[in-house]
Amino acid sequence: MSSSLVITLAVIAGVAWLAFLLVSTLRTRGKEQVPSNLAPGRTDEELETRRLERVQMGAVVFAGFLAVSLPLYFLGETQRQESFVEQFGEESIDRGAELVAEFGCFNCHGPGGSGGTATYIEKRSQVTTDWHVPSLDDIFFRYSAEEVNFWVTYGRPNTPMPAWGLAGGGAMNENQVQDIVNYIQSIQIGQQEALSRMTSKVNTEQQRLASAEQTVNDAIAEQAQLVANIQRAPDLADGAVAITDEMREELEGASVGIDTDGDGLSDIAETNLSELSAEFVAVWDLAGVESVRFDAANSQTNERPDTEVLEETLAGLEEANAGNPILAGYLARIEAALAVTGDDADGDGITDGAEGQISGLLTEALAAVRPLGLAAFTLDPANAETVPGESDLSTAEQGVSAAESNSLQLAVTRDNQDRLLPVAEDGLAKLQEAAEQQLWNIDIEEVAAIGFGGDSEQAGRAVYLFNSYCARCHTAGWSAGLPFTQRAGSGGFGPALWDERPNVQFLTQADLEKFITQGSIAQTAYGVNGIGSGRMPAFGEILSAEDISLIASYLRSGAMTGGDE
Repeated sequence: MSSSLVITLAVIAGVAWLAFLLVSTLRTRGKEQVPSNLAPGRTDEELETRRLERVQMGAVVFAGFLAVSLPLYFLGETQRQESFVEQFGEESIDRGAELVAEFGCFNCHGPGGSGGTATYIEKRSQVTTDWHVPSLDDIFFRYSAEEVNFWVTYGRPNTPMPAWGLAGGGAMNENQVQDIVNYIQSIQIGQQEALSRMTSKVNTEQQRLASAEQTVNDAIAEQAQLVANIQRAPDLADGAVAITDEMREELEGASVGIDTDGDGLSDIAETNLSELSAEFVAVWDLAGVESVRFDAANSQTNERPDTEVLEETLAGLEEANAGNPILAGYLARIEAALAVTGDDADGDGITDGAEGQISGLLTEALAAVRPLGLAAFTLDPANAETVPGESDLSTAEQGVSAAESNSLQLAVTRDNQDRLLPVAEDGLAKLQEAAEQQLWNIDIEEVAAIGFGGDSEQAGRAVYLFNSYCARCHTAGWSAGLPFTQRAGSGGFGPALWDERPNVQFLTQADLEKFITQGSIAQTAYGVNGIGSGRMPAFGEILSAEDISLIASYLRSGAMTGGDE
């Protein structure tokens, strides 16, 4: 019987009892001849017979009602309390979802908490990089609810993760933090899906190490371009600021004049703003280099032979490369595309595949030397929504604001060049040093020879597993990206693991495997003399026993990099 039905019956019975008492009272009540306080008292016979019997009968009926209704109510109470728990839990999850959206948790942790990146200034080099942010949709396979609450409350210092709880210096009270924890728990994926991610992570780490040199070279090129941008900021700032001032003035007076499409912008204002927008973007143009689209079915571009246009464009890129180091990579990729043989439908000497690749690479190259997202806007005086779904007035306001933001950044860079340039140049030197040292490198063959009896496949898997699940805490700089990664096992948020440290703490491989499986439990002993803090996650639910054994073997081998530790 549901609790609502029991309550309804109880109310009906109560109303019926009150009605019975009222009717009984009215029936026995006659017209008063004298005031009650002057009327003679009731006789003992009346008080001890009919009146007393009525009261006793009422008491018996009410006692019977209680005897029946209370057990019925009790039978439904458990269900009612359980429904309240479920209701309160759902409301907490809803509040947590609102908080996660409000505070932008998934901006860093990725869509649905599946993992992502966050902008971070790497402390050793002061280079801006993308910090690898862990997934949240499988975190309860690694941590308990109390531990997740701790991380949300106090954050992780020296990472992009801030403290959110009041106790850690954040803005959320304990209830709000718990709401977020409850919401995160509600979006957890299944264990099989969590296990299936392991293969993808291992493959990613394998590719990451295989393409390490290119990754570092790309980082060097980007930092070198930053240095170049700071150096040329004084040459660009004045012109850019002047154009944006003119754009703002034009926008403020745009309502005056003929307005054919009735969008709040006069026809002449729309024309002028479009021209000024193109002029602003042209501040970053490269002399002799244009964004051209080669057509595999046409041997000419802009009524000129494709080979002539390409030769001129490459010459412009070569010349511009002196002041824009990032273009070197695009030049190399264009040369690589030209070297590939294939069909040439228009017989212009450039393969069909190369024409498509080069067109895309030229567009990317021009975008690489401009501020991120910078693009010209065009307004049609005869169309109130040149961009479908957006008014021309809104397009103009957003375009002018974006241009002002970029010109302001140029002006700030120009005014602070003496402070910004040394930091950027030092960061470039640090990256070049990293390219020479290659601290991220792990010699799989040596690891195999030392710890896996020469089995390179097993050694490789152990290394990739370690980088996927352990390096975040136990290898300095790993989360900041490969160019900033220090030697494997060098220690970071967690202790260093080189010099056979795991063998000092864990006397047997079985002990180490147990610790990796269960994780660290706060104030609980582990190993020979370890005291748990709760920071080391448990991997028993997301890694197989075989993979945990591989990681333990790798750690106990003492050959974290395969060479001299």
